[in-house]
Amino acid sequence: MLADRLTEVFRFWRFSLLSLLLVVLPFTFIGFGIQLALGAPLHVEEDVLLINWPTLALLALLYPIASGALIAQLAAIQQGQAASLAQCAAASLRYAAILLFTYALLGSAVYIGLIALILPGIWLYTRLSQGPFIVMLEQQNAIEALRQSFARTEQHQWQIMIGIMVLAGVILLVTLLSASLSQAVAGESPLADVMHLLITAPVGILLDILIFRFYSLQSAQA
Repeated sequence: MLADRLTEVFRFWRFSLLSLLLVVLPFTFIGFGIQLALGAPLHVEEDVLLINWPTLALLALLYPIASGALIAQLAAIQQGQAASLAQCAAASLRYAAILLFTYALLGSAVYIGLIALILPGIWLYTRLSQGPFIVMLEQQNAIEALRQSFARTEQHQWQIMIGIMVLAGVILLVTLLSASLSQAVAGESPLADVMHLLITAPVGILLDILIFRFYSLQSAQA
């Protein structure tokens, strides 16, 4: 069953990649521009981790808008017609505040779980991951969306969790290989960062497609 879902994920990714990148890449490079202008959100000086709060705040505000736009595009593609960047961004902006609150709650729960023993954090992400999709596609508030996500994922929670871990491993492997390749080609430069983003951004979509696939299946059964 999980093998079927993963096959569906890669098939969806292969046939819809250009339409998905139409939405993903602009937000990716907006985030990159923020970091170029204000500095990285985190950096280490003399073994001390320092937080760049302006960058972190802007990226935190950008993330739910970018995520909502991707969710809108996934839904549009499934309905048979990809949407434009403007349409996806407009749909996302309507729910940006609710999405921000949803991700804040989701992120807090996952962070607590990761601190505990790592696996509880992954399990909590598994159970709550459909929350942003429910906000965007069913117009629910943040708390209700997360509650419904927890209920809907109960039946297939272990399939979803293993699928998330498999695809996270693929994304991590590609990220490490991309970092080595981009530095070997362009060294420590903005060009290397751009190359890295162009390689990793397409692969990062896989996790969203997996969650969307299970969301769609469980919504159809509800």
